[in-house]
Amino acid sequence: VGRLSLYRRWRPQRFADVVGQDDVVRTLRNAVSARDASHAYLFAGERGIGKTSVARILSRAVNCLAPTDGEPCNECASCLTISAGRSLDIVEIDGASNRGIDHIRKLREEVSFAPTDLRIKVYIIDEVHMLTTEAFNALLKTLEEPPSHAMFVFATTEPHKLPRTIVSRCQAFEFRRLSVSAIDAQLKRIAAAESVRLSDEASALLARRANGGLRDAVVMLEQAATYDREGITEAAVLHMLGLAARETQFTFVEALERSDRRALLETIDTLAERGKDLEIFLGDVVLLLRERIANSEGSADRDVALARGLLAVRADLFRALDRQIRMEIGVLALADSLSTRPPSTMSPARATRAPAPTARGNRSTISS
Repeated sequence: VGRLSLYRRWRPQRFADVVGQDDVVRTLRNAVSARDASHAYLFAGERGIGKTSVARILSRAVNCLAPTDGEPCNECASCLTISAGRSLDIVEIDGASNRGIDHIRKLREEVSFAPTDLRIKVYIIDEVHMLTTEAFNALLKTLEEPPSHAMFVFATTEPHKLPRTIVSRCQAFEFRRLSVSAIDAQLKRIAAAESVRLSDEASALLARRANGGLRDAVVMLEQAATYDREGITEAAVLHMLGLAARETQFTFVEALERSDRRALLETIDTLAERGKDLEIFLGDVVLLLRERIANSEGSADRDVALARGLLAVRADLFRALDRQIRMEIGVLALADSLSTRPPSTMSPARATRAPAPTARGNRSTISS
């Protein structure tokens, strides 16, 4: 049997281990402490932010023989049985592959029987929004009159697809995307515990690329540790993920603002030569423009126009047979349109600033 992947080894085992979901965790711990847990919960949010992990912790907490402040002890017979996956009373169902009415009818038949070895039967249905209308109707009858020994935990990335009749019978929790700082801190903790050398710049970059999901960040951390066993640097992460250095993004924006066609074509050509993902690059440039707008740097109107134009070019790349050519045409057209905008669109501070240098870097600024 191979070694467990990093994200599985670092999956939270207690409510206190859950990162970035303090409000959810506090409410659930209080409910367990008061022995007032609901018969049905709905966990909604993006993938990789802890919904299923919290559901599993909750299943142990409500069945723990010696809970402390709502936390499972993870040492009693019930906790150990659940953690080992040996309990018949903890049922995890994939809503995407068990979405038909026959599966829910079977669940309805089973839920009426008393638990085999635990106090409460817990049914965890992941991606519950994938169930069919008929399956939801069948499930509704069980939620209306649930047996006292049963609990349902529904997890979904698309709560708007659930019938209101189902949602109204659940305690609903919105799981938030994690902040970059929270992911960054957790990555550093994991790296230190696993004896992985991780630079601050690389950790921050991984945290940004995770897009609010801790699981994705940990998966990328493990990939980076395998990619370069000497230590994880920002350059290694950029190369591994096919990203361009931030300096290249600045250079690209400045070339757009100057309508410098040659610099734009050279940058795009170098990106393509080095195998960088052009769509991701454009997305990163848009994020850079967003930061400038948020920090009131330069002309907000001009940055908005730049961002809007780059998003349109990025959308066209999806359908293009030759992405490099399509990006070059789109970017050059955007630069031409910006060059015809009246000077009044620029802020006074930017208008009086000394002209930008011809380039803040050459091809060597694009990390390989």
